[in-house]
Amino acid sequence: MKHLLPLACAAAVFASLPAARATEKIVVDPNSTQGRTQAAIEEFRAAVALEPNRGHGAILFESCAACHQADGRGSADGTVPVIAGQHVSVLVKQLVDFRHDRRWDSRMRGAAKQHELVDAQDLLDVASYASGLPRPGPRAGGTGDGARQHEGQVVYYRDCESCHGRLGEGELQTLRPRLAGQHYLYLLRQLYETAEGTRPGMDEAHRERIGALSDAERSAVADYLSRLSPEFSSTTD
Repeated sequence: MKHLLPLACAAAVFASLPAARATEKIVVDPNSTQGRTQAAIEEFRAAVALEPNRGHGAILFESCAACHQADGRGSADGTVPVIAGQHVSVLVKQLVDFRHDRRWDSRMRGAAKQHELVDAQDLLDVASYASGLPRPGPRAGGTGDGARQHEGQVVYYRDCESCHGRLGEGELQTLRPRLAGQHYLYLLRQLYETAEGTRPGMDEAHRERIGALSDAERSAVADYLSRLSPEFSSTTD
């Protein structure tokens, strides 16, 4: 998770976002194509350079709700993540990765490429709507057994905090996902897929860092993050 790369290219400001964040820009690394194809980079840049239309995004989200639920809470069994309140830049990137085979999931590959999401504007609109949904708190069944919470906290502060934030809040500008309150089983699956190299959209430094963790450490940090309150880590994009 300590995989910061030089950041240079700033995309356009989201004009419709709250004034408190009106000067913030989404930043991508224009010099690195690791984990991405050029087409994916270009589609991401095109999307974040636009102004989001959350009303249109709400209409598009009706299809997403079949799996992610109308409130974006996903599924505690780990098959579908919480996307409510996730940074809009992160959501756009994930959609782009699925569209360009940088992430693999049969349902999402189909959803990201279906006719409703025609272009970069659609990607931004649906991501913006999901980002604006209230982040749900840890739910029954969405956490681990709690036996290794302290170890998870230690591992997180050691290996993850510098990028994902002390409270698992992530970062809009550098595309660090908000992890606080995400489902335990989903987090655990992502840790294993990253370590095994089955998420091509992840950079090599990230894969190596996660790969160095033991099974127990991965389980512990996933449990710890699943129990963090999103109320303390949420900010409006």
